[in-house]
Amino acid sequence: MADTNGHQASQPLKGIETRLFINGEYVESSHGKTFSLMSPQTHEVVAKGMIFPFWIMAFSEASEEDVDCAVAAAKAAQPAWAALTVEARSSCFKKLAALVREHNDELARLEAVSMGKPVSTYIDGHAFSFMFDYYSEAGYNIQGTSSLNTPGFVNLTFRQPYGVVAVIIPWNVPLLFFAKKVAPALAVGNTVVLKSSEKAPLAASIAYSRRNNLLTFQSLRQIGHFIKEAGFPPGVINIVSGHGSVSGSVLSHHMDVRALSFTGSTRTGRLIQQASSKSNLKPVFLELGGKSPAIVFEDADLEDAAQACQFSVQSNSGQTCMATSRVYVQDTVADKFIELFKEKFGPVTIGDPTLKETNHGPQADKMQYENVLKYLEIGKKDGKLIMGGKPESHENGYFVPPTIFTDTPEDSVIMREEVFGPVVNINIFKTEEEVMAKANNTEYGLYAAVFTKNIDRAMRFAKGLEAGTVGVNCTSPTTGKDTPFGGYKGSGLGREGLMYSLDHFLETKSSPALADTVHILALSVEWPLGQNKDLITISIAKDLEIDTTNTQPQTQRRDSKTTSDDSPGSEEAVQNDSEPDTEEIGDLHEQLGCLMQDSLGEYRYVGAYSEIAFNAAVCTIKDPPSPEVEDSKIILPPTENFPPQKPERPKLLYEVSSATQPYLPPREYCDYYVARFFEEVHCIYWLYPIEQFHARLDDTYVTGGGEATSSWLCSLYAIFALGAASNENSQNALMNDFISPETRRNPDSKTSDGYLALAKALVPAVHDEADIDSIRALAILSLALLTFRFRITSYLYMGTALQIAFSLGLQHDKSPTNQSPVTKQINRRIWWTLYIMDQEIASRCGSPWISDERSLRIQTPLPSEQVLNPGTNTPLGCLAVSTSLNRLKREIIQTIYPERSSDSRTISFSKVTSYVSSLQRWQAEMPSHLKWGVPVAPTHRRSIGILHLNYWNAMMLVSQPFLLYLAIKGSTLNPPKRAWFEKIGEICLDAAKNALAVLKTMCTDQSISSLITFDCVCTLKIIMILGLGLAKSESQEISRDLQSCVSILENMEQVGFCKSVVEELPTRLAQLGVKSESNETDVKLDFAQQATVSNLWPEFDL
Repeated sequence: MADTNGHQASQPLKGIETRLFINGEYVESSHGKTFSLMSPQTHEVVAKGMIFPFWIMAFSEASEEDVDCAVAAAKAAQPAWAALTVEARSSCFKKLAALVREHNDELARLEAVSMGKPVSTYIDGHAFSFMFDYYSEAGYNIQGTSSLNTPGFVNLTFRQPYGVVAVIIPWNVPLLFFAKKVAPALAVGNTVVLKSSEKAPLAASIAYSRRNNLLTFQSLRQIGHFIKEAGFPPGVINIVSGHGSVSGSVLSHHMDVRALSFTGSTRTGRLIQQASSKSNLKPVFLELGGKSPAIVFEDADLEDAAQACQFSVQSNSGQTCMATSRVYVQDTVADKFIELFKEKFGPVTIGDPTLKETNHGPQADKMQYENVLKYLEIGKKDGKLIMGGKPESHENGYFVPPTIFTDTPEDSVIMREEVFGPVVNINIFKTEEEVMAKANNTEYGLYAAVFTKNIDRAMRFAKGLEAGTVGVNCTSPTTGKDTPFGGYKGSGLGREGLMYSLDHFLETKSSPALADTVHILALSVEWPLGQNKDLITISIAKDLEIDTTNTQPQTQRRDSKTTSDDSPGSEEAVQNDSEPDTEEIGDLHEQLGCLMQDSLGEYRYVGAYSEIAFNAAVCTIKDPPSPEVEDSKIILPPTENFPPQKPERPKLLYEVSSATQPYLPPREYCDYYVARFFEEVHCIYWLYPIEQFHARLDDTYVTGGGEATSSWLCSLYAIFALGAASNENSQNALMNDFISPETRRNPDSKTSDGYLALAKALVPAVHDEADIDSIRALAILSLALLTFRFRITSYLYMGTALQIAFSLGLQHDKSPTNQSPVTKQINRRIWWTLYIMDQEIASRCGSPWISDERSLRIQTPLPSEQVLNPGTNTPLGCLAVSTSLNRLKREIIQTIYPERSSDSRTISFSKVTSYVSSLQRWQAEMPSHLKWGVPVAPTHRRSIGILHLNYWNAMMLVSQPFLLYLAIKGSTLNPPKRAWFEKIGEICLDAAKNALAVLKTMCTDQSISSLITFDCVCTLKIIMILGLGLAKSESQEISRDLQSCVSILENMEQVGFCKSVVEELPTRLAQLGVKSESNETDVKLDFAQQATVSNLWPEFDL
């Protein structure tokens, strides 16, 4: 008989996490809707909108918008996740497995509260951990094939992730299904959006609070916290909850979901399959309902058979899809078997599922309970009730006692439909043929079992039963971990299992490659920017030349959600109607391109497109230099405070360290410097594979640096110089993470100046080495020198780095025959990094860049990110997109700011507007994971922010001369031409405002940096543009934006170039005529004070 334990009510759980987990954060539902959860034992509300204070909460119900956000986050995170090594993904898996295993008991209580599963039977946390541990090392099992069966070809297959995978799990064993589906999907490089059941939203919740190393239930937090703690990047795993008619339907129909795995009812499975056919034909893998038969022959071990069958149908109160709900026993042993079954099936302890003595819990909810009652009435009508069948009043909980029917007709509804409760039908048979027909007479086919000692009979039934799994002398839930599990007929599509689930989440691609001239096999897969990844170019050997330069990228049609409106304030391209040409901009540039004195008193030429020249000219909009002034192209020195304070030049004689024992900072300081470099600098200017860098760094500290090359040490000193700039800032959170209080008592003895001195002392030896490391050293040193205001020296060192690259043939993609494919990709990435740095550093001086494609033929393709991943701080495709923008900027400068004598001084408005259109097209065709406003991994925020700042900076570059000319001599323009100037000037102002929006977001994300000059220079550019806007017309909005720019500069880390700018800022703003009101909320421009071009921002010309 069924015992009870009094149905004692458990204490309510406090602090349950109820929100959606999207892009690594918990968020409320967008429409504010929630749903409640009723305890199946007490009928009390477990979670409902703050009716009871402190412990009762509302579960956020996902809206269509929430599901879209989750899918977008997964889509944005997928390329970087797939590009990680197996080892990198493995560490996240193992950490999550350990955390869940540690908290199995807390998970058991949560399931008991939400759907009534007794804690005494709960092993799901351990099963979850087993799955994640197994799949943590399964990535290397995924391999393609090769074939030489076609003469002249090497035929390859690739197995690649789908992208975004949706997972919809049931309420009966949610954590197990979470692991069974999510772990293999992630292991092969997919990202996941998981929908949990509204009946068991607590299933993935974790409860713990550390006090005296004991775990309590005082603090509950959902599995998302463990996902974050395990190190999964944002967007890789997203969890939404709610009713299937909304979130489940959206996932099933979603065009960006490329595969879907579902476990649940056959009815819902059909709906999901229909949704797939109506949307993008995504593959659907279904594990559905069952009506599992067990056949007991007279020669079977009846004791074992009765025990196995009763456990199958009693487990989880019968709420399992493969429960043995139909038992066929041979007539000669029927009575004995039935008595044994009753003895083992009946004695259960019904009651509070949170108590350890309970082994039979309630049905999950009222709907499930009433459904079971319906089938009980059918069984009583059609069959013979021999045990149970009389539930207690539902007021005491939704408990259904173990129930047995016999002699039930095969066509009875209870024999043909899934009951999902502790109810079994036992019928009698005489012959094999009879029972085989009865067992197979169903539209289900998930599990079947046969009990016999006759091996021939066992094999006949194993072959003849129409089920995905057939147990011999065992029944469900027994399965083989390394064998497939799935259903025949209406019980599902596809198979799951340790060695089979991976196939669900992989696409197979064939690639025949012409290779009749191949001698050396060296695979390189390249995806040109904007091109569909299925259309790839493969180079099988270094001597197999395939020209991809003319490959046209495919432009994807953009819907309303992916137009350029996604970026703040995109302007429509200026209409390319009939328009005049202009020479006025050429006249302006004659004044902008000029000599200016630097901090040493030396005159240096500053090109017209330099920010220095433009910023200086803005201050003269009231009274520009007169053409009558002798030598007006030379900007005269100011009457005060000139030359600007020059930076202290390190004295090299006493700074040079020993060649056998070079100076190295304490290792914790070194790790801090390096971490900042990779997070803030290297994410934009890639020069080292991060694993290779850290391996060399470890060797350097092991050997004391005595075996290090001069170029390697020079690179380190330049990196240390950047990192040491903020040593005095004790509030730096990253410093606190890396440097212990004990180490900080004995700080690094070197300053930034000291490290620069060490680096510069090594430059002659770096020149002599003239290898790839030399290029890296000079490039990093150029960045450091620019940051510390040595602009000319930076330009010279950058030029030397390019010249060494030329000597190595990097611009022509030349490499030794014994060079590895990875090294080749490293050199390609270094070349294109130099290409970008060359233009950017030259632009600071307004000087020519060396890598000028008008006189230099560049043959080097972009690197393959399938062979060489850029690392965790740089998104995939970022280099290709940055390079295309940089090329466009070069063309703009060459056209709008001509330098060569052969270049025309006349600028066509159609050319200007075509550049605006080209920039807008570049933005629109950008890969979706790089677009502004799309959820991205925190480690990618800086590189993507800088990418978009570069875009808006390019838009200002093409339009700023027109805005400046309007402010200086706009009154001299005829009306048609002035209209064009006004239109282009508005584009310039709009670009400045959008660049400011990007900067504000970077400040919020803490991804803005002072370790390179670009952030600060871009902010200054915006101030200048906004100043011109105020000169045209007073605007409160522009005033507030200008004040925001000032605040951004003042709140940046005050080191190097940024520090000098902020120190000069109040004086120079006053000279410009910008005055802050007392309430600091309004700024206005006053031109009462005069200033010559040379009198503005002298410190900025260092």
